Amino acid sequence: MMAWPGPLEANKEYLDMECLRKIKGLRSGVFLSQVFGIPLLVLLFQGQWNLRPLTLRLSPAEVLAAPAEAPSKGKQLLDELVRKAKQEGELIATIQSSWSKTLIQPLADAFRKRFGLNIKVTLANVAPAQHFPIAIAETQAGAPPTYDVVQGDDAEMMQLVGAGGSQKIDGWEALLAEINTLVRSGKVRSEQLSGGPFKDHSFFFMANVKQIIYNTRLISENDLPRTHRELADPKYKGKFTQPPWTSHWEIAPAVFDKFDKGEWLEIVRRAGRNTAAVLPEWPGVQRVVLGEFAFALAQDTYFRRILAQDPKAPIAYKYLEDYNERNQVYYAVRARARHPAAASLFALWMTMPEAHAIWQPLELIAVPYGESKIDREQALGIEKSGAKAVGFLDNQRTTELLKWYRSEEGRKYLDGMARAIRGE
Repeated sequence: MMAWPGPLEANKEYLDMECLRKIKGLRSGVFLSQVFGIPLLVLLFQGQWNLRPLTLRLSPAEVLAAPAEAPSKGKQLLDELVRKAKQEGELIATIQSSWSKTLIQPLADAFRKRFGLNIKVTLANVAPAQHFPIAIAETQAGAPPTYDVVQGDDAEMMQLVGAGGSQKIDGWEALLAEINTLVRSGKVRSEQLSGGPFKDHSFFFMANVKQIIYNTRLISENDLPRTHRELADPKYKGKFTQPPWTSHWEIAPAVFDKFDKGEWLEIVRRAGRNTAAVLPEWPGVQRVVLGEFAFALAQDTYFRRILAQDPKAPIAYKYLEDYNERNQVYYAVRARARHPAAASLFALWMTMPEAHAIWQPLELIAVPYGESKIDREQALGIEKSGAKAVGFLDNQRTTELLKWYRSEEGRKYLDGMARAIRGE
């Protein structure tokens, strides 16, 4: 048996015990240099020190009986949420009103499988613009909500959060790091998914950019309005459709240097009176393709969807010159939700690439922090066009406007804007 090198001789008993401790803690994928340190490894491979005396004194059980690693904080929180979700036994959630019903079963099945749940999952197509006033009324009345977890865009979600209609997800940063591969890898920061006034409450999972979609047989690009203000021009009366929600108009107070809220409502009202029909964006675009209207206020998603269905469809798109809202969509767990644990898991899961991979190929909606072909094409299209795309979390001015919309005064202003869209 080889002797210990001189400098180590006096400490060989300690080193034997230290090696035993480190061997017990060894895990697959760990380099020996991480366990023993480079200097001792050099001695080992020079033949000046071997572990034979040590290994002869260890039984197989001692070598293999490594102490269990303590689970991470995220894993502990996840296990607890899963346990509670199993006890709750059910989840009732919303999805976009325009999404195909064929997505409901795949989404529900994939969600249950991801977390090992055997619970009832109900997913309902709901338009937030129509449901959120009901949700806020439920909150104000102290009534249990219709849905456990809901989706809505920036302004819609801000009103719900401001009215106390959502609840925090405790430990969401650790949970995202545990389950979301983009967050765990560092490619996406957790604050990108829940930041600013949405922090702790709402979780970003997709976005669209507003634009005009027009029928090339009915109107030329040069004849289209250049700005939102021009939509009030009488020459466009009866030629276009727009949705009942405010996302084409609501970010304007943070865009223009000189802004009069009352004057803007009047512009929206005049444009509303010019509108041939107030329709959700997707039906509006479909009727533009059919030639019923010259153009629609819509979003980039529906241009991609029409061309996917018919590459020869007579449509094109144009970004307005003053601004085009980047409309981000979030999930939030409702205050007093009947199934809050399952709802929390669903809200976080919808931020994940595995969830995107289910709905994105069919719905063609981009995820700005995603890595798919659609995600890259949206970013490149905006860059090439030079369009002024503006989101509510872009700067302090837009963020302050968003915060104002959660106030009573802000909610009333948006209510007035929604009425003005109908010409009222």
